[in-house]
Amino acid sequence: MMPSIRGKIALSYFLLAGVAVGFALFAYGDLRYLDRRIGEGVVVSIFREEVLEMRRHEKNYLLYRDAADLESTIRYADSARQRLEQHGTFDELATASQLDKLKGQLSRYSQLLADYRKGGGAASPAMARLSQEVRTAGHTILERADAMGEQERLLLAATVRQSQTALFISMAILVALGLLIGQLLSRVVVRPLRRLEAELKPIAEGRFAAFHQVSRDREIVSLTDALNRMLEELELRRRQVLQSEKLASLGVLASGVAHELNNPLGNISTSCQILLEELESTDRASQREWLSQIDAETERARRIVRTLLDYSRRRTFSVERLPLDEVLNKCLTLVCNELPEREAVTLELPPELVVYGDEQQLQQVFINLIKNAVDAAGDAARIRIGARRGSWQSTQPGRDAHVVGDLSLPHREDAPLLAITLADNGPGIPREQLQKVFDPFFTTREPGHGVGLGLYIVEEIIQEHGGCIAVECPAEGGTRFTIWLPCLGQEERHD
Repeated sequence: MMPSIRGKIALSYFLLAGVAVGFALFAYGDLRYLDRRIGEGVVVSIFREEVLEMRRHEKNYLLYRDAADLESTIRYADSARQRLEQHGTFDELATASQLDKLKGQLSRYSQLLADYRKGGGAASPAMARLSQEVRTAGHTILERADAMGEQERLLLAATVRQSQTALFISMAILVALGLLIGQLLSRVVVRPLRRLEAELKPIAEGRFAAFHQVSRDREIVSLTDALNRMLEELELRRRQVLQSEKLASLGVLASGVAHELNNPLGNISTSCQILLEELESTDRASQREWLSQIDAETERARRIVRTLLDYSRRRTFSVERLPLDEVLNKCLTLVCNELPEREAVTLELPPELVVYGDEQQLQQVFINLIKNAVDAAGDAARIRIGARRGSWQSTQPGRDAHVVGDLSLPHREDAPLLAITLADNGPGIPREQLQKVFDPFFTTREPGHGVGLGLYIVEEIIQEHGGCIAVECPAEGGTRFTIWLPCLGQEERHD
């Protein structure tokens, strides 16, 4: 059976409750024992008070010969002897032989008093000797009573110290168990939740990686499975949005492609008509020239259609080694109708520069960026696209740039990178909005002119390629996007 957080918390609660109940019972028992010791101390104190009263009345009688004092002395002596016989408290204060001796002394003391009373207190050597024996016996009994009282105080003090020590140890054990249970709860509850929270951070950054199982507890497993199902659904929706954006772009590009096809088809038609007129002539060189022109224009139309079909075709993500100039020229073929003029875009690319990525998705990146630049700058748009190889240190953007994506690759200063820049002469982006341009559904356009997914999709595609993208507004004006992509393909990186 799969463990659960609820069961672990309940077990910890019952364990802690059991420890608390045990501590309460121990404290109650200790207090009962202390109360008993106090009660025994009261008995010993009463016994000692009776002995003191016995001695006081004894002295009064021997001095003043008052019969009432004699009766009081005998009564206190008998009461002290009975208390000594009836309470087991004194068993811990003296040995059995000492207690028997003390009882005998009390009985003999009472007998001496009785004999002294029979003598009538006459002044004679025998009565003087008897009086001295009474005093000696009383003094001995008082010394023994004082000794037992002191012994009782020492035992009570030791009992209090033991209670304090036991209470301190019990509290220490209770605190230690509480900390242990808290640590266990932290391990089975808090730590998995923190790991789950760490797993959630990439989602906030737009990276929809699958969650790992951080705990075997039923609740965490169910939550992780639910989050993974949510991520699968989000990924499905993201791909649908990506395809929808692509189809929306195709709708815009279709009119431009149709316009572009009219030019080669018109040239083909004109060339065919001229060729028909020249069929009767004997100038073979002129006919070959017109046929070459027909072939070239036909190839041009075929290339335009093929580029459009390649862009619109839906296929799985695949990293290839691609000439960067070919990728960009295909993009310009698709968006040429949206450019104010063909010279609006300038390519500043080193020869034979290659990029590793999915051609279809990279085309969508560049088409979205070019269309955004044209929309921002209008008919006066001028766009410069450049690229160079280098490290992160040599190609990093300005301090005010907003960078998003997987930064683990750029932070390796020696990692080879391909930095592609696209700069326009538009009005730029306000500084407070730079942090939002890659957010989904963020747009500065009027309602009905885009839903704000173009740059979000660009950022998604760049992250899928293991790179990152930055946007900044340089001092000279306009907006500049910089894309960093690995210079090595998947097959070379695993070598």
